[in-house]
Amino acid sequence: MYEQALTHVEATHENVSTEHTTKHFDAIIIGAGLGGLLSAAQLLQRGKRVVIVERLPHSGGRFTAKNFHGVQVSTGAVHMVPFGSSGVLSHMLRRLNVPHHLYDADVFGSFHVHGRQYRSRGLLGVAKFLGPEQFAHFIRLGCRMFLKKLPDQQRQMPFDLWLERQIDVKRNPQLVAFFASISRFALSLELHQVSTAEVIRTTKNMFRYGAPAIVQGGCGEITKQLEQLVQIYNGEILLSCEVLEILQEQDKVTGVRIKNKATGTEESFQAPLVVSDIGPRATLGLLENRRIRQAEVLKQKYAEDHSFKATANDDVQEAVGLKIHILSDISLIPHKGIMYCLDTRRIAGMVQPTNSDPTLAPDGKHLLISHQVIQSNNVEEERALALADLRTLFGTDFDRHCQILTMGTYRGEWPVNRVAQGEDVPPQLEVQGLYLVGDAVKPSGYLMVEGVAQSVNNFLDLLDDLDHKQAIASGTDRRVRRNVMQPPSRLNALLWLWKAPGNSGKS
Repeated sequence: MYEQALTHVEATHENVSTEHTTKHFDAIIIGAGLGGLLSAAQLLQRGKRVVIVERLPHSGGRFTAKNFHGVQVSTGAVHMVPFGSSGVLSHMLRRLNVPHHLYDADVFGSFHVHGRQYRSRGLLGVAKFLGPEQFAHFIRLGCRMFLKKLPDQQRQMPFDLWLERQIDVKRNPQLVAFFASISRFALSLELHQVSTAEVIRTTKNMFRYGAPAIVQGGCGEITKQLEQLVQIYNGEILLSCEVLEILQEQDKVTGVRIKNKATGTEESFQAPLVVSDIGPRATLGLLENRRIRQAEVLKQKYAEDHSFKATANDDVQEAVGLKIHILSDISLIPHKGIMYCLDTRRIAGMVQPTNSDPTLAPDGKHLLISHQVIQSNNVEEERALALADLRTLFGTDFDRHCQILTMGTYRGEWPVNRVAQGEDVPPQLEVQGLYLVGDAVKPSGYLMVEGVAQSVNNFLDLLDDLDHKQAIASGTDRRVRRNVMQPPSRLNALLWLWKAPGNSGKS
């Protein structure tokens, strides 16, 4: 499918035919994904001259969509923003005056278990399928996660091991499946792949910010609006152009060398600031003018982090997944939130975004999107198990009313996350003037595009700190802006007991 085609990376470079005059900018953005577009918009708003260089023929990366038979098929995200209209991404879009609307979920979620779907308006609704004993453990775990400080020795403990120490996992299978399905859908990780501290931080943020939301017009609409904003501020977006090398002198970035993939011509751009939205592996490869494997970068990071406990075979955990777009004649999920799957072999969760925005599919049709963690190297088997799950979930309705549009894998050069949740790298590299943004630089507790937006806020704060130091040195008084958004009140989590907070009840 087209998601897989986008992962294609050219292995060789053609000879340079023409040398162009060097162009000068205040900032160069590598990659026109969501992190790159947000960074460019913020810098342009500050009066910087900015150019974005993107190797693909379109912007948005894994946060856009393509029209496929009248359906908005997403390149990565499921048209959903994790923290909804109260989250970091929505806050940043409002700060940039980017037009957008988010339809917050009207439920905590529904849960497919015991062969049926249980709809839960709020957290208390999970008692329907957990039963009295497991629900009592659920409440106790919630109090321990939210109200008690996690001991230092448990912070890096895999969450599945922490869970085993709190409950009898054999006597509480649905409760374990509850945590597992949410981790697989939201983080694309198994419970043993994510630390207890990260699960707790992320869960707290999810409840403090609010319900997840579907983007009106799909995630491609936000990309479109950001592109227009860049153009309004006279920024440049160069598509089908590949960065060949990040240029530096005396440990300071000086610019980049690029190649136009259509013409084969090369030229150099100069700037004292380069922001990379292509991940640490590719960025370090451009710095050293060589290709570096993802695992090599991560293992180097772990070797320098004494708190990291390497596994026996020194495996590097990566967030990989498989997503299916389905077109249905009938509605199969009766709400605007996520259906978590507790009794499936692969599919972790599904959304039906047309419940919020019917324009994402042709009239009278519904778009459903499923997501799962890839658990083996056999992709064909993973797809077969997903199809079996869909028939388990929907029975004969699936074969009678549903059509598979795409089945896309997300790994390698096109992963769910370039670095697994909680193992993200620092945003600032040793080369002065070079910064990272994106899904490999997510601050702890922030997932998916919320983490991408917060990574841009982190970068802006680092930039402001540098400007402030320079202002002090020159004797200029300058107010430092603080960009990183702080979570709302922890009391907001109480609203989840009865219903999902957000704008779902508003017109």
